[in-house]
Amino acid sequence: MMAELNVGDVIEVDDGDYRYGMGRLIMRVTTIGNRQCTADGDWVDLDGLDLRADGTQLGAQPRHAVVRVNALRIRRGPQTRQ
Repeated sequence: MMAELNVGDVIEVDDGDYRYGMGRLIMRVTTIGNRQCTADGDWVDLDGLDLRADGTQLGAQPRHAVVRVNALRIRRGPQTRQ
């Protein structure tokens, strides 16, 4: 079951646990979309702003990612700096 995810949360997902990209994904969620149940698990559509590991924002354009629900980690504490 997915931890409670809210717009504004910062999530982190390892490579292979999201579609479509490479490397670790860190982003501040701006939109939570539909959940999809597939043969390889549950996934959720997210839009958000890419962040660096230190929490600073990479750009102003949101990106789309489909994230494996059981791999989603919500960062706690001070999360982002612009």
